[in-house]
Order: sequence, then C-alpha cells, then structure tokens
Amino acid sequence: MSKTSDAPKEMNQFQHDYFVLLGTIDAHSESFLKGLPAQVRHPLVTFDFSKAGRINSMGIALLLRCFKDIRAKAEIRLEGLSPMHSTLFKMTGVFLLASPAKDGKEVSA
Repeated sequence: MSKTSDAPKEMNQFQHDYFVLLGTIDAHSESFLKGLPAQVRHPLVTFDFSKAGRINSMGIALLLRCFKDIRAKAEIRLEGLSPMHSTLFKMTGVFLLASPAKDGKEVSA
C-alpha cells in the first residue's frame, strides 16, 4: 500500500488528503492502516481502491478502525471501487463511515 500526498487538481477545488491502496488488504496492511489517521491534514480524505485487490475479513476490520479514527476529523470518500468492493462494503458497514465517490469513478470487473 502507498500514499499519494497531493490529490489530482481536477478532483476537487480544495486540498484534501488522497490515499491509494495497492494489492491485497489483510493483516499485513495493519501498520499502514493504523498510521493513516495521523497523516490526515484536511477535512476531506479520498481513498482510491482502483489498484486494490482482495480484501479479507481482517482487512475489513482494519479499514473500519482506520475510517472510524479518520471520521472523527474528516469526511471520507471512496473511489475506484470494483463491484466486489462495493458489495463487500455494503454488507460490512464500511459505507456507514465512508461514502462512494459521486463522480462515477467505479471500476467495472
């Protein structure tokens, strides 16, 4: 997983934090996800899942914990979601803490 600090300018008119998630999200992602809330500097945070792969139950638990901590200080938007990610996030309550991007940036399978 990696973080991109500057959001593409066409995405928003104001600065926000932009994180790109890469590969499988599981127990190996714990240290990365635990450190993200401390890196949030703006009132809007975007997570790009277009390069994320499989997300297992531990990955969901870690995302929920991370999003809960970030939600205390910023709004969270998710983009690049595959249909599988969207279904998983609906079933597990992730969308209660974070909203899918409204500009249609959903990835088809």
